Amino acid sequence: MELVEDGVVYQDDPGTSAVMSERVSGLANSIYREFERLIGKYDEDVVKELMPLVVAVLENLDSVFAENQEHEVELELLKEDNEQLITQYEREKALRKHAEERFIEFEDIQELEERESELKKEFNALHQRHTEMIHNYMEHVERIKIQQMSDTAESGTLGRI
Repeated sequence: MELVEDGVVYQDDPGTSAVMSERVSGLANSIYREFERLIGKYDEDVVKELMPLVVAVLENLDSVFAENQEHEVELELLKEDNEQLITQYEREKALRKHAEERFIEFEDIQELEERESELKKEFNALHQRHTEMIHNYMEHVERIKIQQMSDTAESGTLGRI
């Protein structure tokens, strides 16, 4: 076990070492100074059993702190992803609304065009019927004229007789 100021280094086993985070390093320095004070006042035996426990706690604290930082970074990334997804969702929602409005407008135009087509068919049928009625009326008028002329001719012939 070894504690060093300025980036406290700790060792469980010889050959394995890692640099602690600044927060944990600060705590380790404070604890190390307190241990030095206790050793100076009493003896090295006072902290002999306590030192491995404190180092283990500091190592655990450091790993938890590192995990926490990783989770915070991940959380920030997830927040950014969430914001992007919300933005994309809002954009898609607006596009869908616009498409629905255009579709409704298209349906309205389609209905008006169908109605106009039906009215034109109805108008053409009425126009055809009107034309036939005028034609029949004209034929009727012609028959009446012919009949009046033949009646007049008959009466003139009868008057001569």
